[in-house]
Amino acid sequence: MESIEMVRKVLERFYLGETTLEEEKMLRDYFSSTSVPEEMIPDKELFLSLGTGSEKVVVPQDLNRKIIASIDQLERKAGRTRRISIYSLSGLAAGLLVMIAVYLFYVRTDTPTLLASHQMTDTYKDPMDAYEEAKRALTYVSAKLNNGTSDLEPLKQVNKAAEPIKSLSKINKGSKELNLLGKLQRVNEMER
Repeated sequence: MESIEMVRKVLERFYLGETTLEEEKMLRDYFSSTSVPEEMIPDKELFLSLGTGSEKVVVPQDLNRKIIASIDQLERKAGRTRRISIYSLSGLAAGLLVMIAVYLFYVRTDTPTLLASHQMTDTYKDPMDAYEEAKRALTYVSAKLNNGTSDLEPLKQVNKAAEPIKSLSKINKGSKELNLLGKLQRVNEMER
């Protein structure tokens, strides 16, 4: 029987992908032969679902063809998505050009319109006064923006704490692949 702390350390290394085959066998033996603490029950279920690793996996002969066909199908879908987005962007660009043309037509004509009737005038005689006023306004906006984003600082800590959880997605991906292989094996057995 291994100490629980040693099991935790090896388990942590397992999730990081740094264990040897002997350590994995030790974990498999531990989880299959003893009662484990309640917090390790999900780990026990994972190890029991992985099996001993000594079972022979039968790979279908046409697995390569099926994988390539699946990849080709996904690439075709991605190509269609790109085309749709290019068409959407061209429509957006055409709409923008129409709006610019309408704006230029109404602003540049000699007949007074709502937009053309408002002429821009300087509010300051001295350019330095205008510069100082613009600088003061931008400083005010910057201070308000900094004050508004300061409340988001705790989110950085949450993101930092969630980084170790990202490594669990590798385990999830691996278990999905194992499930797929199991399904392929069952299909192969049904075909026989």
